[in-house]
Amino acid sequence: MEALRALVAAGASHVTGTFAPTSPYGAPSLLGGLLFALGWYLWRRRARGRPIRLQAFLRMMFPRRILLHASSRVDLGLWILNTIVFASGYVLLALGAFFWRDRAISALTGLFGAHGPLGVPPGLALLISTLAELLVYEFAYWGAHYLFHRIPALWEFHKVHHSAEVMTTLTEMRQHPVEIIAFMNAISLATGLTFGLMTYMFGPGIGHITLLNGNIALTLFMLTWGHLRHSHLWIPVQGLAGKLFQSPAHHQIHHSLDPRHYDKNLGFALAIWDWAFGTLHIPSRENEVAEFGVGEEYEDYATVARSLARPFAKASEALRQGPPAPIAGDVRVP
Repeated sequence: MEALRALVAAGASHVTGTFAPTSPYGAPSLLGGLLFALGWYLWRRRARGRPIRLQAFLRMMFPRRILLHASSRVDLGLWILNTIVFASGYVLLALGAFFWRDRAISALTGLFGAHGPLGVPPGLALLISTLAELLVYEFAYWGAHYLFHRIPALWEFHKVHHSAEVMTTLTEMRQHPVEIIAFMNAISLATGLTFGLMTYMFGPGIGHITLLNGNIALTLFMLTWGHLRHSHLWIPVQGLAGKLFQSPAHHQIHHSLDPRHYDKNLGFALAIWDWAFGTLHIPSRENEVAEFGVGEEYEDYATVARSLARPFAKASEALRQGPPAPIAGDVRVP
């Protein structure tokens, strides 16, 4: 009985945390995304000289064909598992940023000796640390994402995410646990080592500029169009801004079945690493994505159970086959 009570309490705690104000699925982020979409709707309707109606906005935001789609039901199931049921397990399987920060400080002290903080104004040190964390976070995300696209065995796990045939905000967590654990560790390693270096340079207590307990830049992203990355709303960013930031249209291109979009736009909030490494595809003004998903392989991911089990079998087969022979143009499933 005590074990059951503890299990119920843990589940309640995860539910509460999932919808906490500082959570990506808390009211500030969800409301922020809705308000950003409303602003985009108002701008687009006025630019086209069309009437503004609340009913039209709600139909645009919550179309029945997407909400009732079979793919959306899988999204919901995996979202519940990944954000509530499995959440504590993921934490136990990840070496946190503080662990890697302390390892970095010890290594730097052993190599170069202890020293006092550099004579940098606190405000400047805080700004440098904030920008460094953002860039390193994005690089770790881009790097892990690239590997999950380019290594066949890892790609089999990442296909769970790409199997979505419609986009909703819950598609963000349509991921296999193997992928989530890998991304968590990659980002923790990168940001932890970075803060170890920042602490060694600027002294204990150095942090980043925060908003809702997160890096201010990443939080602002989630408070605006972050949740619209996985949506049917074609909101492109072009020009120089399109080389710096990931718009919703950038990420819809990433999910596209069009071969010219394969392995493009791998970043999270920023596009700079895609720009630097040649994986950037800036979206056009008009929607250029006709279809999402993995085509004929969808049946392998048509239920939550299949999405969890099938990747292990398919990854094992990929490992047995070894690396594929190079193909001109490197045409592959998205």
